[in-house]
Amino acid sequence: MSPDNTVQVTSLPNLAEILPYLLGHYPDDSIAFHAPGENFIDGPSMTCPLPDDPAEWKDTAELAARQFVAYAHDRGHNPDQGVIVYLCRDPRPNETPWDTAALLAPVTDWITSTLLNERACVLQTIGLVANRWWAYECTTDGCCEGEPLPSADDPTSVAAQMARLGRTPGPRTRDIVKEFRAAAPADVDFLKALDTAVDQFNTRCATSAGRDSTLTSTCAQIEAAVSQFRAGATTLNRTLATQLIVGLHDDGAVDAGIAHTDDDDLPHARNLWAYLARHCAEPFTQEAVPALTLYAFVAWRQGDLIAARLALRDALTTDPEYELAVGVLHGTIDGEDPRDFRTAVRETYDHRMAHVQHAVQVASEYSPVTDSTAHRHREALDTATEYHAAQSSTYRGQLLARYGTIDIIGGALADFRNGPPQLMDEIAARIILGLQDPEARDAALSTGDENDLPVERQLWGYLARRCVPPHTDKAPPLLALLGWVAWRQNDTVTASHAFSDALDIDPHYRLAKHMLEGIRSEYDQDEFLAIFRAADQRFAAGRADLDNL
Repeated sequence: MSPDNTVQVTSLPNLAEILPYLLGHYPDDSIAFHAPGENFIDGPSMTCPLPDDPAEWKDTAELAARQFVAYAHDRGHNPDQGVIVYLCRDPRPNETPWDTAALLAPVTDWITSTLLNERACVLQTIGLVANRWWAYECTTDGCCEGEPLPSADDPTSVAAQMARLGRTPGPRTRDIVKEFRAAAPADVDFLKALDTAVDQFNTRCATSAGRDSTLTSTCAQIEAAVSQFRAGATTLNRTLATQLIVGLHDDGAVDAGIAHTDDDDLPHARNLWAYLARHCAEPFTQEAVPALTLYAFVAWRQGDLIAARLALRDALTTDPEYELAVGVLHGTIDGEDPRDFRTAVRETYDHRMAHVQHAVQVASEYSPVTDSTAHRHREALDTATEYHAAQSSTYRGQLLARYGTIDIIGGALADFRNGPPQLMDEIAARIILGLQDPEARDAALSTGDENDLPVERQLWGYLARRCVPPHTDKAPPLLALLGWVAWRQNDTVTASHAFSDALDIDPHYRLAKHMLEGIRSEYDQDEFLAIFRAADQRFAAGRADLDNL
């Protein structure tokens, strides 16, 4: 402050009551550090949560002291000029303020020893308990123990001085965190719905195509939710809320939350992210981390650093490795402009969505159908599975199925060449089941003239789209065949996506793995083609085995 706008801190009571003015809030159950500057309130300050279990206090106190020294040095302040330590804790049930103050006393020794080892010294350690203060550096029995904080009626109190300057103390931590922290009791029905949404999200995201489609949907839901809050809503329907919470598992969706919040929408976005975070009660606190990070980013943009850091503290306590929360926290500490942060995230987001839109477009060629025909395809595959298992129970049956599959494929390709692509459900299902045999699949690999490639590609995509749940595990052979044809057509983008999606379904699917590695290594596809043609000739020659059975 300027010389004519100073606050006089001339007594221990003044020192005790100034904390919420120093920090901008009162830190419940925390250790706070302040290294006074020229006008006392200048200089770095830092808070650290004090765990509920006193057995954890020693490690917490020593780590916090070391962190504060580093923090002070980073801000050009030498803590060897003195540090003031505040120990804040409310009494627990059946505990008096004096009991709590005595429980806090050892923390003083741990912090003092650590600061001395770090070439810093303690000017004073103040305990703040139930609106009373203790000065632990005072060694006189009964002195500076449990005195009430000064009243604002006292003209020399910090509160009176601040009031004359038009300043008020910051709120308590407990009041700030109510905005975004889950409250008890939890909404049991919501948590059940959230559990279901998590399972559905994991199922949808089992493949790259599913992840891309889900991300696109989540981004649209973010815009819809912000619009609802902009229109005055204070709640969301359960389905949208749970889908948003789990959709934020995808970093691309979190980037969307940062990238597409205009200045006028900051209050509405803040309400949205706080609402979602509040609904992530145990055992789903992990689900709150992205929403808490988005809330913190919005609060940062609004200049509310205290709320931002408290939300980030919750996020990083739950997931210390969450990179975006770490990045936002460093931004708030280092004084970065959140608009620059947003610009960088938007570039990443735009690049990701361009890729996703392309991937969704590519995957539409072979992704399982979701329309009214899905039930029909499912029934056909159910029936064909039983028939195929019975047929393949003998060696002769396996050979018959293998060569029969190739004959059926030949007929299907002829049909596709002569008219609209359409197969009877039974025929399509028999081909899909038959191609689960690696030898049949390899015999179906494209080895012929390039003029045949468009029809072959059309057939494999047509069949892959019929691999609807719970038969998605039958798609890898179709995807490998389609990817090989696309590669032969020099469409390495579609080929790479098809091979990747096959590996998403079956990470051990060797053909897709080898071909994907071939594309990435720019392997000569003619060498693959030569291998496949030789195998095709051996397969054709093997028909004679049928006559010997």
